[in-house]
Amino acid sequence: MAVRFYNAKILTSPYDEPFDGEVVTEGERIARILPKGACAARLFDREVDCGGHLLMSGFCNAHSHAAMCLLRGAADDLPLEEWLYERVFPVEEKLTPEDIYWGAMLQMAEFVRAGITCFADMYFGLDSVFEAAKCANLCVALCGGDNSSSEIDVLKYMEEMYTKYSTLSDRVRYFPGLHAEYTCTDRLIERVADFAAEAGARTYIHLSETLKEVGDCTVRHGGLTPPQYLHKLGFFDNGGLAAHCVYCDRDDLDLLRQCGVTPVVNGASNLKLASGIAPVSAMLRAGMSPALGTDGMASNNAASMFREMYLYSCLQKGTLKDAAAVGAEQALAAATCSGYAALGFDGGTLHEGGFADMVLVDMSAPNMQPQCDVCKALVYSADVGNVLMTVAGGKVVYDRGFYCIGEDFACIVKECSSRRARLLDL
Repeated sequence: MAVRFYNAKILTSPYDEPFDGEVVTEGERIARILPKGACAARLFDREVDCGGHLLMSGFCNAHSHAAMCLLRGAADDLPLEEWLYERVFPVEEKLTPEDIYWGAMLQMAEFVRAGITCFADMYFGLDSVFEAAKCANLCVALCGGDNSSSEIDVLKYMEEMYTKYSTLSDRVRYFPGLHAEYTCTDRLIERVADFAAEAGARTYIHLSETLKEVGDCTVRHGGLTPPQYLHKLGFFDNGGLAAHCVYCDRDDLDLLRQCGVTPVVNGASNLKLASGIAPVSAMLRAGMSPALGTDGMASNNAASMFREMYLYSCLQKGTLKDAAAVGAEQALAAATCSGYAALGFDGGTLHEGGFADMVLVDMSAPNMQPQCDVCKALVYSADVGNVLMTVAGGKVVYDRGFYCIGEDFACIVKECSSRRARLLDL
């Protein structure tokens, strides 16, 4: 299917100047990007008038737990230990594959409403998450294992998932992953590292999220921090992604960079759980290209990459007392091209041959006026309400209040409400 998106202001990447023009898609990829007045002389299956608004890459949410939106608001205002062990883990034991599917579908609706076209999901029931992502046509990186206590079962599950998803589609990836150093045995970490080495796969894990996590790890492992200990076990031998990295010092960051590990910063979640502020400026100085994530909706409550970009930049300005720290372009890159690249997808910028993952942003709204630097406006002024349309793999999946994600939105809400009531014993 060929679609023409015309009368647009086009931003091809965070570091390029926007220009007036149009984008032509063929199937799931971008066929042509043309300046205004250079219309492709052909017939199209559909033509979309962008109304002079901004057409840019869709966002990549590089760390999420989609089905956790079923727990939105159920564990607020609690410290991480209580939040995790007393509220979240007990509910997760009750989750069925159907719960995960419908919870993930609600998250897909929120994602497309917010301009998110690619995400990494680190949860249980990955088959259910995949089905939801397929309905919404989003790029998805499935990360992790199941919730079995048996090392053999976890490894068997990872092998099955890797075999099933690693070559299924250009829009699907699988990363062997573990929750964290402190929830896994040394033997399990070693065995997952061995599997990743044999498969040539990158790994994914929560890392150095709290001071307690780091302190406990150094006590257990002879002074080694979580990155140092995982490196010792070979967990990052093929590179990978590490969520949070709030308490990584300079040596940790240098080690992660050498291993080819991308930190995924989750500013809103870490603030809400009082975990701390990731050293983004130090990551950038170390030559890293951090990605952005929202984490799950039980700890963040909103899947907004606009909010994450704002915090990514402004938390560093406040912490370092330097208004020039971490510019808007760097924040937008973390939310788009850095995330896509870290997950191994051909997107994050608008380029011919790349995925037709795009978002149309309303530039006429009051919060975007008077018009100034587009990139800075996206990071410091825009919010989810500015998203007019989301295109995933060449398919319009959200358009001004209408969802085209394979399930009726009202049905999704009804299913999630009843399942939440059961899970929380309401």
